[in-house]
Amino acid sequence: MNKSAIYQLLQDAVSREIVPGVSYSLIDHSMPEQHYIGLTQSRYGQPLTPDMRYDLASLTKVIVVTTRILQLIGDKKLALTDEVGHYLSNTVYPTVTIKNLLLHDSGLPADVAQPSSYADAEALKEKIKKTTLIAPIGQKTCYSDLNFIILGWIIEKIDQKDLSQSAQENIFEPLQMSHTGYLLPQDRSLFVPTEFDPNRGLIQGVVHDETAYKLGGISGNAGLFSTLSDLNRFVQMILNHGQVHDMQVLPEEAFTLWQQIQKNGRTLGWQRWSKNDLFLWHTGFTGTSLAIDLVHQTAFVCLTNRVYPTRLDRSWLKVRRLAISLFFGQPEEI
Repeated sequence: MNKSAIYQLLQDAVSREIVPGVSYSLIDHSMPEQHYIGLTQSRYGQPLTPDMRYDLASLTKVIVVTTRILQLIGDKKLALTDEVGHYLSNTVYPTVTIKNLLLHDSGLPADVAQPSSYADAEALKEKIKKTTLIAPIGQKTCYSDLNFIILGWIIEKIDQKDLSQSAQENIFEPLQMSHTGYLLPQDRSLFVPTEFDPNRGLIQGVVHDETAYKLGGISGNAGLFSTLSDLNRFVQMILNHGQVHDMQVLPEEAFTLWQQIQKNGRTLGWQRWSKNDLFLWHTGFTGTSLAIDLVHQTAFVCLTNRVYPTRLDRSWLKVRRLAISLFFGQPEEI
């Protein structure tokens, strides 16, 4: 990884006000190298500090849902070939499999249009269950929040508790991620704000994603908040092949599956940066990203609130991809 080039790139992004600030870490065999550049809000915010909570957006998909699904597979409570209809009733896609959902080739669309327009969470859930496929199962890759919302429901069905409790007991507590979770207690000053919404006002400490918000803040597609230090613990667990303090948090089987399964640049839950090397990565709409190099045993955690004050400025997306390419040391293989 090119540490100095990554620093210069991210420092420049803050100086040019592409984002208000960046909290990032580079992890190898030594202690994580952590950096906090800029402010929580442009010009008027407070300096970023290690205890700042970020809305992780779609990183929820890999940290909570993918991890828990792989744990359940390791415990033989679930199989990749299991069908949605085995766990959930009254859907119009009962033969979609767990593997289809993880690879985003279920045929489901990206999301439900205008989730805020539904009367309540139950009405939105019913709509998701009745959403018709836009492609034959397994034939087209379409990144979809619905895939991971459904996986979250399946986890809740198996664990007989809500997704927040399941993640807390099976992921956050074993990893001592004490500042990570859904619906975290609110001291607004500890949360990096996301977007200013005409209806919701300044979104700070409450999930930004409209669908997850309508579903009550606990969802498989988004809703998770965390700090840089806690995410360091998560990626270090993966770099250590699932082990933490002699505890196997993630089964070895997960790494075999990630290596073997690749389709249209994706593996189970994650994207793969390289066709040949096990380089995992994922991003979140709010500006977050994780990149894990299992070949060289390094990781890059990068947190921003690029949607502040509005999502319309997309300049950060190009910077983020360049930073990830500097970390992996090569351009993405599409």
